[in-house]
Amino acid sequence: MRAMKENEIDRLTDVSKWANIITTSPDGYPYAIEATPFKINGDIGFMISPKGGTSKNLVHSNKVLLKYTLASNDLEFWAGASLFGEGSYVRDPELIGKGWKLLGEIMGADYSTVAQKFIKNPENSPLFVVKVNNKTSRCSAKAGEEFKIDDKT
Repeated sequence: MRAMKENEIDRLTDVSKWANIITTSPDGYPYAIEATPFKINGDIGFMISPKGGTSKNLVHSNKVLLKYTLASNDLEFWAGASLFGEGSYVRDPELIGKGWKLLGEIMGADYSTVAQKFIKNPENSPLFVVKVNNKTSRCSAKAGEEFKIDDKT
């Protein structure tokens, strides 16, 4: 077991279809939701409810933890990364359209109709973006051993 290299963390975040978004409630309790991540302008984006628990917690603190994990069925291969940063909802119509397009590429869906709804009313947009400023990780590879993540894992 060892810490992952930057390129390995990047690959993990590229192939993961789910990540946990963790915030803290005003009374100090952790709150987590799962969503499909995508990279947007160097940050990590999600489409999540702008009226849910995450949004309510951001009023207290914009600090966010993103947790990515991946493992083979036999647990011989595993990886986990924690990305720490600041989260916010984006109201820029151009970025909202780009976010829906990127999510559509991952999900194999056309979200252009729903995107137009939020482009016209950006104050209700579910585009949530996290600017990552610190990362920690571990993986099953031994020191000096290459760790490969493929799309099938």
